[in-house]
Amino acid sequence: MRILLLPLLFLTACSSVSVLQEREVSSLAPTSRPEALYVRPFEVRRGAEFDAAAPVGGEDPRNTIADLVAENILSRSEAWIAPGKLLATDAPAPASGLLVRGNILRTQQGSRALRVGIGFGLGRTRLETSVRVFNLAKSKTEPWLAFETTGGSNMEPGVLGALVPSPVQIPIAVSVVGGAVTAGSLGIKGISQDASRTGRVIAAAIHDKLAKRRLVERVTNVKRAGRLTTPVGEVPVPTVEE
Repeated sequence: MRILLLPLLFLTACSSVSVLQEREVSSLAPTSRPEALYVRPFEVRRGAEFDAAAPVGGEDPRNTIADLVAENILSRSEAWIAPGKLLATDAPAPASGLLVRGNILRTQQGSRALRVGIGFGLGRTRLETSVRVFNLAKSKTEPWLAFETTGGSNMEPGVLGALVPSPVQIPIAVSVVGGAVTAGSLGIKGISQDASRTGRVIAAAIHDKLAKRRLVERVTNVKRAGRLTTPVGEVPVPTVEE
């Protein structure tokens, strides 16, 4: 039984982004499928921990990370929620539709060398955000949904870690020898990948609330911190505090 549980625990520890601290004001919920989803560029909260290298082109990394989060919300918007549009920071809010606003709370780029070489948490990345979703037809000042996201590279293995023999790692080691595992799957993922996953998870969280109200047909699920999605529903899993 212990061996059977190891792959499950390994999968839940791998690179991922989760939703936590969800709050919903039912009286502000939409009663039909939204006609549009607007996303304002995310902002880096003053005093927030922000550790990310500038892109090769010299752009402000704060803008780069914020843009990636917004772009990946919009990349899933039409299929999961409603047609999406980026709304400039100073543009007035429309009269209807949903509006997503958010802050980047914490960014850690970690050490790519440690992630690629060893992994299992060494050099891991971290990206945390707070999100508010407004149903503009009912309120432009009080959010219908509010939640946070957290995630990063976590415990996925690096090249050396993948070759450590164990019931979990043996299949990975075989894949490495066979050339099936690339550097990208062995810890090279960084903050940009975290930002992309965060955007998709935010879209999934909004979709989940709409699907529960039967306003859209469910096409995906959202991962919640301390919960594991299974074919029979969500089940609690142990979590490790940092």
